[in-house]
Amino acid sequence: MSDFRPQRNGRLPWGIGGSLAAVVFVTAVSGCGSDDQNDDRSDGGGPAASAPASATASRKAAPAPAHKAAPATLLTLTGSGTKTTGAFETGGDWTLSYTFDCTKAMGAVDGKGNFIVFDQDDRLVNEMDKTGEADTRQHSSGTRRLQIVSECDWTVKVTG
Repeated sequence: MSDFRPQRNGRLPWGIGGSLAAVVFVTAVSGCGSDDQNDDRSDGGGPAASAPASATASRKAAPAPAHKAAPATLLTLTGSGTKTTGAFETGGDWTLSYTFDCTKAMGAVDGKGNFIVFDQDDRLVNEMDKTGEADTRQHSSGTRRLQIVSECDWTVKVTG
């Protein structure tokens, strides 16, 4: 047999007593960081039972994330021929949406016409076709004044 004899003072040898103390310690400590399925915490904080009911309820009733608002319409214009818009302000990102129809235009060649949109000195659109429709995204803020040059019927919309 192994060394299970009591020592002179009647105590168990260090090996068994130490082992017993280690088992008790490990058992006590292992419950401190449990992943108990009934634990209602989401923040990893203290035990759920000690949290006030109002704090637990407020964690569960977190507000839904805000939805991104649709871009605001900054300009809508319908016309034919050449036109310069009034001044309007854009943020850093904005979109120019347009359509054109040259099938009835007097200056169209074989039903094809030219559709051009300038922003100050920058040409944003330059198309030659019977009809067209597109969006062009822009990435600079400031005061805008668009000039539409065309013999066609067209629509222009700026959002941002």
